[in-house]
Amino acid sequence: MPNRGLFMPPAVKICGIRTMDAAIAAINDSADFLGFIHFAKSPRHLTLNAMKDLMSAIRDVNATIPLVSVVVNPENDMLETLRDEVKPDLIQLHGKETPQRVAEIAALTNIPLIKAISVSEKSDLDAASLYEPYVEYMMFDAKPPKTAVLPGGLGLSFDWTLMRHHAAAKPWFLAGGLSSETVAAAVKESGASMLDISSGVESAPGVKDSALISGFLRAAKSL
Repeated sequence: MPNRGLFMPPAVKICGIRTMDAAIAAINDSADFLGFIHFAKSPRHLTLNAMKDLMSAIRDVNATIPLVSVVVNPENDMLETLRDEVKPDLIQLHGKETPQRVAEIAALTNIPLIKAISVSEKSDLDAASLYEPYVEYMMFDAKPPKTAVLPGGLGLSFDWTLMRHHAAAKPWFLAGGLSSETVAAAVKESGASMLDISSGVESAPGVKDSALISGFLRAAKSL
């Protein structure tokens, strides 16, 4: 069943934040989460030191907004650095982590997790139940082309109506192909109560646009 609360606008995560200006634009227009990517192939990549510094600066401005470190198939040493030095509020796993590996990460970090699953057809949703015992949130993103070097952030969408009857044990984010022009249809067709956007608020790959961030948030929060 759709997980959107009656008359409640969707919660929004602005992902791929790399600058204070982008963070402030998101905070000023009521973003609910900020995401920061550590994945060298991504145009939104931050080193762990840069992520730590940016998160610290943001917390000086707003100490309550949850900050999310996004990683792909992370090794334990990276996770230990996230846990001990970066100290995000959540860790998003956006690779091919197995349920067993997600359980290990949960035990190692003791930080709430988001697990992203790539979707192109209804059967792709079946794996969600295997992850749900170990995570705080799920995320459903469009499955990337086989030739893609990035697991997400490509501006692609999937059939949002697949989510209508998804039996979820945990809250979930809808990701992929979102923009201020598509958000109303995305929420209507999927029933999503949480949204994740990255490339849809960029003027170029990895370059967040404050006006696009504000426009998306205003469109989403008006639903």
